[in-house]
Amino acid sequence: MYKVLIVDDEPLVREYLRLHIASNHPDWEVAGEAMDGQEAWEMLQNMRVHLVITDIKMPVVDGLELCGRLAQTENPPIILILSGFDEFSLAREALRFGVQNYLLKPVVHDELVEALMQVTAQLDRKFHDELAVLAMGKVSKESQTQVVRQFLKALVSENSVEIKALYPLVFRLKVQLIETEGLIMVLDLDEDRLAQKGIPYGDFPIFRFILNQMTGELSEVSGSGFVFLDEDQHICVLVTGEDKNDIEHKCRSLYDKVSSAMLANTGITVSGAFGTFESELFHLQYSHTKAIETLNHRLFSEEPFLFNERYGDVQLQRLAILEQTLASVQFAIPDGNEAAFLMAVKRFFENLPHFGPIHVMKFGLHLLRLLPNGILERQSGFMEGAYQHLRQMHGNPPELSIQAVLGLFQEIFHCLTRGGPEEPVHENEQDIVSRVRTYIYSHYAEPLSLALLAEKIGISPGYLSSIFHKTMQESYIKFLTRVRMEQAAKLLKASPAMKVYDVSEKVGYVSVKHFSHVFKQFHHMPPGEYQEKHLDHTEWPVL
Repeated sequence: MYKVLIVDDEPLVREYLRLHIASNHPDWEVAGEAMDGQEAWEMLQNMRVHLVITDIKMPVVDGLELCGRLAQTENPPIILILSGFDEFSLAREALRFGVQNYLLKPVVHDELVEALMQVTAQLDRKFHDELAVLAMGKVSKESQTQVVRQFLKALVSENSVEIKALYPLVFRLKVQLIETEGLIMVLDLDEDRLAQKGIPYGDFPIFRFILNQMTGELSEVSGSGFVFLDEDQHICVLVTGEDKNDIEHKCRSLYDKVSSAMLANTGITVSGAFGTFESELFHLQYSHTKAIETLNHRLFSEEPFLFNERYGDVQLQRLAILEQTLASVQFAIPDGNEAAFLMAVKRFFENLPHFGPIHVMKFGLHLLRLLPNGILERQSGFMEGAYQHLRQMHGNPPELSIQAVLGLFQEIFHCLTRGGPEEPVHENEQDIVSRVRTYIYSHYAEPLSLALLAEKIGISPGYLSSIFHKTMQESYIKFLTRVRMEQAAKLLKASPAMKVYDVSEKVGYVSVKHFSHVFKQFHHMPPGEYQEKHLDHTEWPVL
């Protein structure tokens, strides 16, 4: 049962409100009536109410001053203002004190019903939130850690559905993931060392599990950060600190401890990389993406190392060629296009200044790890057969010819395509992009990711990203952001009294802080300032 205090110097108004609430709103109880703001203030010192319905103009202490006093209290009640047509400026002034709605006198039955329904819904949400906080306080530390890990995995994978589901839990757990700055460090096994030791390909996950456990334990002891797995089973660590030097020191220290422990216990080496420094939680996917890209430097190195993003033009060119090669071979295998596959492999190795068996093995294992998607998952034994061909590199001469490498990858190609390719699906690129745009315009307020859009259309995320950018001259995420920011601007103009966090939610943002940051970048001012700018040109709406 919710309680309301009615404050008005007109007895007839108080009687109308009391009778209306008693007969039409069983969830509400009139806890008291007051003739002015001073009487109401004194009553509220001894009673707790959820709603105050108050007139603006009253003797002794008016409604505006009462709103100001209540705004200074801890956990103030919701306030609903009653005003006449000539009191519009006073109603606007009440906005400063958190007043969310107002009703014109004489009070219309339907408007009062609607206002009380909205207040009831707001209080119900608050009650449920408080219950959730109480429940979360009883969740075990291990379960809380699992929630954080799953949230971080969703964050770096841009899984909007899980982000939207898990962020409220993380928020209620009061877990401070980033205080000033942070980055994602990625650690992974040097799989070529596993191959050299003759470890079966199917046992690789065992060693990856050991690496994950060691990283988690060492990170917990040193307080280095949160450890989690991404979708490709890389061990990721969110490392935070006072400044960039402190964070980088923590990364190097943790990497040294983990790599030493893995080498001592399993004989397997570990490589790692860390991404960009970020101050915003929802930008961590950029740090993760950069870390994964930087980790690919190990394909050109013979020794394990902790790589960072500071590299020269030659290394950037190698990474670009690697990305083009992997894209080409991943399209060539499902299509059964042996010529395109071998041409891509040849182009990659020809652009290396020198290469030996270890580089061939690293590239081949990296390729195998990227492939188990879609059609290849339905072909049994292809992975182990290709892996056995790669193991032939161990013990070969230090220098290899291009012809020898192409012969090896031709055998691997036959392993990967055994059973015949599926017929590729062809569709006009502009039609695909048009369908995606239509879907975004219709669902911009929902959690959207590249993977989700690709699944709706029935194509791969990589292909969708490529043709969208080519057709629209901007990435899908920039297009989605532009649509959301345009819609946010429309909402702020149409409803100046609407809260920024409500607008944030209506255009698909979980974090109002992140929404405000993006809005300011897009419109060159914070949403609150944008709202104020248009307030003078818009009539006050009833929420």
